[in-house]
Amino acid sequence: MRHWYKEPLLHFVILGGLLFAVYGWLNHEASPEPGVVRITEADVNWLKEMWTRQRQRPPEERELRGLVADYLKEALLAREARDLGLEENDTVVRRRLAQKMEFLLQDTARLAEPGEAELHSFYETNRSRYQTSKKISFSQIYFKSEASARKALEEIPNGDSSQFGDPTLLEREFAEEEENEVANRFGRTFAESVFNVHPDSWQGPVASAYGFHLVRVTERQEASQISFEKARPRILMDWQYEQQAKINRSFFDKLLEKYDVVIDETVKPLVEPVTALKEKIQ
Repeated sequence: MRHWYKEPLLHFVILGGLLFAVYGWLNHEASPEPGVVRITEADVNWLKEMWTRQRQRPPEERELRGLVADYLKEALLAREARDLGLEENDTVVRRRLAQKMEFLLQDTARLAEPGEAELHSFYETNRSRYQTSKKISFSQIYFKSEASARKALEEIPNGDSSQFGDPTLLEREFAEEEENEVANRFGRTFAESVFNVHPDSWQGPVASAYGFHLVRVTERQEASQISFEKARPRILMDWQYEQQAKINRSFFDKLLEKYDVVIDETVKPLVEPVTALKEKIQ
């Protein structure tokens, strides 16, 4: 039985708390002192880092002075805007703040890396995710009516198949197509039918979004399991996505506990119950 202190979600919660604390310390402007705008060494280091990342070199002293001057101007304008309440009811500001919170949560998730045992366990639990797609190669002949398709099916064994069918821009030959690719061209029902067609003979009619088709399957490749080693990058990505979803749900639950959500009676029918909202948070 795995010890509780090895749970990844616990690591995320602890790291998240530390990240929030650091973020709050670096962003002291959130609770500004009356009449004070500060520029700290951390602010200047952040400006240097952003410049270096963008330009692939550190700023010269003249450039750094310009960065600090621009930052001070921005800080003064932002502070005055807040004092005037200009951020209230501003959609752009609200979305930007929400976006910053999402980035913060994502950074929290990236702080932890799963061990190999954790990844192997995830792989075994979700083996069906890591399989090659079924593929099929087939020929098709298009007909506007089902009756025409049935008549052609009786005559094709005695003649050249290229002489049959109604005019269309659809290709006749398809090689190593995945089911989703076939569905995108012809529709889901057609794709499901084609993957069940007996190979090496003309069969049908098979209905599609366009009309009716005679189909001859020449090759069918079944799905096969991808090894852990080959699938590892994708396994890691999926694992991180699931951990991110857990963090988001946990954080949203805490927000719902922290704040009272008050909804005007006139708009309540437009708002889903809190339980339904929780399930949608990813």
